[in-house]
Amino acid sequence: MGLKSVKDYAVKAIAMISMAAVVAGIGVSYVNPVDVTADGAKYTTLYDVFRDRSGKPSKFMTQEVMQQKVLANCKKLSGIGYSSGNQENYLACDGFVSLVFRLTFGTAHEFTKRKDKYYCKFNIKEEHKVACSYVDRYEIYRPGGTSVTWLYKNYVNKVVKPRGSKRKKVEGMNNAQWVEYLNKIGAQPGDIIFWDNDKDDKFWTHVGIYAGIEKGVAKMWHASAVKKKVMKQNLSEITNEVCYLDYACVVALTDAPARIGLFADSENSSSDFSFSVYKDAVCKTKIGRLASSCTLKDETALDSIKVWPSDDKDVYERTLYLRRDMAPYKVKNAELAGSDQTVFKLVIRIEKGPDKKGKLTYAIYGAKDMRYYGGKTINNYDYLTGSKVIPITDLK
Repeated sequence: MGLKSVKDYAVKAIAMISMAAVVAGIGVSYVNPVDVTADGAKYTTLYDVFRDRSGKPSKFMTQEVMQQKVLANCKKLSGIGYSSGNQENYLACDGFVSLVFRLTFGTAHEFTKRKDKYYCKFNIKEEHKVACSYVDRYEIYRPGGTSVTWLYKNYVNKVVKPRGSKRKKVEGMNNAQWVEYLNKIGAQPGDIIFWDNDKDDKFWTHVGIYAGIEKGVAKMWHASAVKKKVMKQNLSEITNEVCYLDYACVVALTDAPARIGLFADSENSSSDFSFSVYKDAVCKTKIGRLASSCTLKDETALDSIKVWPSDDKDVYERTLYLRRDMAPYKVKNAELAGSDQTVFKLVIRIEKGPDKKGKLTYAIYGAKDMRYYGGKTINNYDYLTGSKVIPITDLK
């Protein structure tokens, strides 16, 4: 038997033993969760599955909020020590992913991080247990291999199709190759990456959460057996550091959002202006600022604002709010100069088309009087890549 064959056999044996140990550790408390295939639907993303599992889909968090919470909880667990065995105080890769989800769903209670350790107490009523098992209504277990094994065996390729090809050989890939691959398949931060040393689809050897591309570098959150802690690491470093992570399978957490850009149109404005841009009508959650003044030229545009699809997946819709700043060219921080409280509403709609191009329609209204200030329809808009397509004037 060659060296590669010996390595493959050893990894498979370790995987089988690990899963058996997890199940044995649960003992009589373990019961099979509900059958996900009984739903009779093929979902686009894990978000769709979890929203249905919540029992109140109309009140479930949005895709944007879930993505933000998952990534925030990854960061919250950063630095916790690695353990391949008991995960009561430390985390393995599977325990890390399952705990991130439980924190996101609110089914992990009394979480406290003390130095490099974590402590969780689980409330049976609050977690909506299935019988006497450790599984919550979303079929996510307490930290341990059973959670991710169930997710992989019963969701991937059965309920949720992976992004791109079924498996991708990533052994030895450098950062440029990772970036090209992830962009090609439309990977989004928060996606789950399953790893294996071959492409038989029967076992996984590692799991992590895609963190996105930061300053041109593709990264993943995971509990690293090499670094001995939960961390965000370059994917190219992982595939050149660990010999048994030869294949990767990326499973979508959320849809890929459409993207649009706003820019300050000073050529068609009568005077200098700036607007603070918000998510909400009461102007509490700020996205950024648009300014025409030369002293604020670094804020003349807002690039790649995310627009998430509606439930039917064919239409992207979003409403933003713009509040006029009173003295845009006198101070760098326009908010220090106050605001005249005039708020405008920007309504955006993108209809999907062929080749990832669609019809973008936008309109600007007075938020209170609904006076129409302008708008436009743009055909053949590349909605996944995005561009600076919506001009904002002084709206006088």
